[in-house]
Amino acid sequence: MAVRLWILIGLVACSEAGASPGPRSGEAVAAEGSVESSETEAEAEAEAEAEAEAEAEAGAEAGAGAESPYSCTVPAIPIPRPRECDRGRAYPDCKWQLPAAPLSEGRYRRWRNTVVEHMWGRPALVTTLLAVADDFERIYPDQVLAIGDLDAPGPRHTTHDRGVDVDLYLLGAMMVENAGAGAYPKNYEGKSADEVEELRQRVETLARIYATCTNGQLRIYYNDEVVLERFNAWYARQGFPESPLGRPMLAHNELHDFHFHITIPEDLPAHPLPDGVEHPRAEIEPPPPPESAPNLASMNREPGQWAAVPIDRGEPEPAPDETISDD
Repeated sequence: MAVRLWILIGLVACSEAGASPGPRSGEAVAAEGSVESSETEAEAEAEAEAEAEAEAEAGAEAGAGAESPYSCTVPAIPIPRPRECDRGRAYPDCKWQLPAAPLSEGRYRRWRNTVVEHMWGRPALVTTLLAVADDFERIYPDQVLAIGDLDAPGPRHTTHDRGVDVDLYLLGAMMVENAGAGAYPKNYEGKSADEVEELRQRVETLARIYATCTNGQLRIYYNDEVVLERFNAWYARQGFPESPLGRPMLAHNELHDFHFHITIPEDLPAHPLPDGVEHPRAEIEPPPPPESAPNLASMNREPGQWAAVPIDRGEPEPAPDETISDD
């Protein structure tokens, strides 16, 4: 009897051990599926973030190591400067003047509202402008680059008073055109998507050249969100050193629909000058009074007044502690 009882107990135990589990509620199945789905999505997001970080790092390394398509070389153009520069004086006694537009051989024009007295700046500002204009003209020889105010303190600007600011215009290529007489037509209206993209590429190329020639040490005010986003993304991949000016391109007031306002650091070094160019001595002429018309419109100046005023007073004797250099 006892033997039969133990056999029955063993059969029941084996049956329970091999029995399939009973049906589960739909809620239990759904909850378990939801947990698995959440874990899968979290893993996918983490993996995507890791891939994005890896791509960004790889892009920065590639950008930092890749050869630049821009030479950033100052062309052989005479650059006027006062004698104080030869004597080692600092800004503002020593400024360089952007050469008159006819000497640039088509690389740039002077903006119509900029007078010759507002074409002075620190050596780094002037040499960078010349290098940028040279590279840009090589890529887009048909595009007019107009250079506006450098140092121009007064009623038209709250900046442009430290030798580090300049306004640049790409005629017909930027969002809006300052056509004069209060007219501001929109350059992209009535154009196809391809035509607008081609114009934006010109604008962005100018920004890229300027960033390259300053080693990323710049700030640009411009309001096209498409160009702004793309340029900042490109900039982040280049491996430039950190800039004291912060984000490289920012939107500003509506005036920056039709031009770049560019600022560089005060301690940015000047680009090397080519050999064999004689740079004339010139006085830094004070600008006309703010209430005078010539201060507001360069059209009131005759072509002969576009260049700096050369010094033709003979060679003065240097002071005992000063050395005149033609370098």
